[in-house]
Amino acid sequence: MIDTHSKKYQQDIKKETNLWNQAAETELKKFPPDYKYYRETLPYKIYRHKYVVQMLSHIHPNDRVLELGCYNGWFSLEMARLGATIDAHDISTRAIKIAKKYFLKCQKGEKVAGKISYYVSDLNYPKFPRKNYDIVVIRNVLHHLMNLEALFKELKKSLKPGGKILVDDALPCGKLEALITGCLLFLLPTDIPYSQKLKRVFKKGQILKRTQGLINASGASPFEGVSGKESVVYLNKIFKQKTFTSFSAFTGSVTAHLNLGNDHKKIVLKTLNFLDSTLIKLGFIQGTNYYLEAQK
Repeated sequence: MIDTHSKKYQQDIKKETNLWNQAAETELKKFPPDYKYYRETLPYKIYRHKYVVQMLSHIHPNDRVLELGCYNGWFSLEMARLGATIDAHDISTRAIKIAKKYFLKCQKGEKVAGKISYYVSDLNYPKFPRKNYDIVVIRNVLHHLMNLEALFKELKKSLKPGGKILVDDALPCGKLEALITGCLLFLLPTDIPYSQKLKRVFKKGQILKRTQGLINASGASPFEGVSGKESVVYLNKIFKQKTFTSFSAFTGSVTAHLNLGNDHKKIVLKTLNFLDSTLIKLGFIQGTNYYLEAQK
């Protein structure tokens, strides 16, 4: 069990909060927390949109939904537009404020059918009402959490009989996936000049491990990648898995760094994503993200 009162944990959770506060502020300068803006970004256009659609297909009017890691609230808003009542939790105080403000604006302008209640929460120390939710939604937060077995047991208790859990999260990058990604990033024009790429290849230290670290965003936050593959292990242990798909073995990293004009970039990325998906389906590689549906 995590000692949430230790000095180090308190320092790390404060750093984590500040990081996501800053991220939410930065994104707000680009566009509002609304999926109609996010779906126009390359990650969603190329490989993420289908999983958003798949997750939303489970949301119906009057569903009670628990969302973990709601961030700035764009996914909560999409569920509320479908008529669900959502309890949305996140560690970032600023992201929650942004979410609340934008939701109120949308309620006035478009008469959103559902409702959202927002909570600032440390999800390493979870406590939720019993048998209260039809669906639990978790997007891109589990790999930041340390106490997953206790979390999933708590979530199981919070679900109504037959309730669903829907997850979109990260997986650690394997060596083969890192090798493919590294080769693509070296060969394709990216935000790093070729002269620097050559220096990095001959830099001391294992290049494969360094590439894995880049893909896994190692050190990006105090809790980044802290749980590895544990989320899938505990989800399968505690819930009945219905669907599991891994995706984006290398497309995501290339999308983040590719330096081409928009038209050429889309063509290259769509081609890479097709190859990426095909190799995953054939079982040659595993994605660095996964989408999972399970049931109580």
